[in-house]
Order: sequence, then C-alpha cells, then structure tokens
Amino acid sequence: MKASNTTSLPEDLVIKIIADRFPTLLFVSALMLSGCSDHASPEYFLEEYTHRLSRVTGIDTPEPDIPIPALPPLRQRAYPVPDIRMKALEALDLLKCPGLSQAVAYRNSSLGKQMLPSQHYFYEKTLLSLIPQCIDSLQQTDQNQEAIARLQEVLSEKQASFPGIEWNLVFANTEFGRQLGSQGRLLPANGRTGFQGTRETLNYLTRLLPDKTLAPPFTLTNLESHLQQVSASWYLGELIYSAAVLGRTLNQAADILDRRLQQRPVCPAADPAEEERLHNVFRLFYREKIQPYLARVHQEGLIIRNDFKRLLSYLPAAPEDETQRYLSLITEESDISSPWYQLEQSIKYHTTVWAKFLDQCGKAPALQTNQGK
Repeated sequence: MKASNTTSLPEDLVIKIIADRFPTLLFVSALMLSGCSDHASPEYFLEEYTHRLSRVTGIDTPEPDIPIPALPPLRQRAYPVPDIRMKALEALDLLKCPGLSQAVAYRNSSLGKQMLPSQHYFYEKTLLSLIPQCIDSLQQTDQNQEAIARLQEVLSEKQASFPGIEWNLVFANTEFGRQLGSQGRLLPANGRTGFQGTRETLNYLTRLLPDKTLAPPFTLTNLESHLQQVSASWYLGELIYSAAVLGRTLNQAADILDRRLQQRPVCPAADPAEEERLHNVFRLFYREKIQPYLARVHQEGLIIRNDFKRLLSYLPAAPEDETQRYLSLITEESDISSPWYQLEQSIKYHTTVWAKFLDQCGKAPALQTNQGK
C-alpha cells in the first residue's frame, strides 16, 4: 500500500481554522452539544417545567421558599473526648500486659497523636478489650492492688466516654459529615449516584457498633474501605437537596395551574391550543422526566432514612440540640419542616391540581409517583 503524503494538522489548529472561517457554525455546534447534555439534567427539566407552564398560561408565580436543612458546624456536632487518663496508664508498670503497653506507646507516637475519627474509634475500642485482660492478668499474678485499682478507674472512664467516640466516627469531621454538607447539587437523573456505597456503609456501621470482637470483617482496614465508598460521592447532601427542590418545583407548578383553572375552564375553551400545550408540558416534562426522577428520589430517600435511623439507634443523643434538630429534619417524614414532609405535601397538591385539569379535559390520569409504598 502506498503511504499517504498528507500531513495531519494538530487538533487545536483545526479548531482555530474553523473558528476563523466559520465562527457561526462553531458556535451553533457547541450550543447544540451543550443543549443535548443539559436537557437530560434535572436542573434543566425541573426549571423548564415551571417556565413552560408559566409561558402557556401567562401566569408567573414566585418560587415557594422551602428551607433546606443545613448541617450544623463541627463544634455543635462533635463530642469533646479528652484523653485525660493516658498519663495514668503511662505511669503504670505494664510489662505484664504487653498488648496494652504497645497500645499506650502507639498513642504517644506522632501517628497516634493525629488519629482520624475511624482510627481513634478502633484504638479506644481496642483499649476497652485490652484493659480488662490486663486487670485479669494482674489479679492472677500480682498483688499490686494500686495498679489494678487505677486500671479499673481508667476502664470506667473509657467506657463512659466511648459513646461520644462512636458518635464522632459518624458525625465529626468525617466522610458522612462531608456528604451531608454537600448542598446545592441535585442527584443526576442517570448513572451512579453513591446510593449503594453509602447504604452499604450505613449497614456496616450498624453491625460494627455493637460488635465487641474486633475480628474480621470488623477491622480498621475494613471500616476505612467502607468509608472510602462514602467519600467517593456527595450522595446524602444531593439526596436531601433534590427532595427539597422537587417539593418546591411541584408546588410552584401546581400554583400556576391552579390559578389558571380558577380564572376560567380550560376545557371546553375558545382556544383548544392551550389545552394541547398544557397537556404536552405535562407529558413531556412531568410524566417523562420528572415523574421517574421523583420516584427514584422518593424510594431511595425512604430506604436511606430507614438505614440512617437504624444506625442512630446505636448512638447516643446528639451533643447539641441544633444537631438533634437537624437529624430530625433529614430523617423524619412526620416533621412538618422536613423536606420529606414538604415533598409529600407537594406531591398531593400537584396531583390534585393536575387531576382537575385532566378530568376537565377528558385526559387519562397518569400521576402515580411509584413511591414504593
């Protein structure tokens, strides 16, 4: 085969030539490509839904104000857990308890002084196992009652502070804290969202907290592997934000249509085109785009909230009332200020108003949300 003498141009030079000679063509092509991407996003079809309804009806309403729960600052959601008894352990002769002696030495090392919440949790949980073992060993072989008494005192204080350490594992400066603080993003309509990894970690923690064995799969390595799944996404924050935005969108859409129906009947009407345009907006935006997205957010929200509440049952109460209030808002559908309660109310309102239109115009209703209830 004869080799070609044609020299290919660099890609950036080709783009520059097209831009110089056909600037309009390049602009239109870029706009079309970005448009295809945007039209599949929840940001687009949720906003466009209310805009189209407003355009068809000639009615404009302000967006309802639905506050989104904000994660309290770290100082309100973390338990202070001072290591006040380490000096007592350092002062003891622990040669007969090598495991405990090594743990104390590690805590005083540079790495031990900079432990992450997950590492601190496992370290303290290990101490709760090693200290009783040391006490048993000393009681059998040593008459040093003072050392035994001091170990028992340390054990009592460690047991009292451990629930705060368990809480901090989840809610201090951790992967879950970063997820919950990631507001302002909607869950994508398609693809992976972090739901599965987040749920697996919640269920792993629910099994880990009551476990006393420190044996596989309940190891530090395994815990950190699960936490990495949480750090790989912004799922919880996106889920809560999506529920709030969906509720606001459905309320605004229902407000627009309700005001239009109160003015005069749509069917029969002098302008049949209005009926057709309204039904097209309903079909193209709500039924084909928003309804499947709503069903996904609603179903995943129900599952995640149940998982979260099960985990909370193994933890102490929040260190501050503001944090306890926040947890109620993101987990309880019965809380009237919760985005989940607001979403339920907006679904009912939206369904009722569209049913009036569909009944009036003889259209088959198709408003089910497939909520999994």
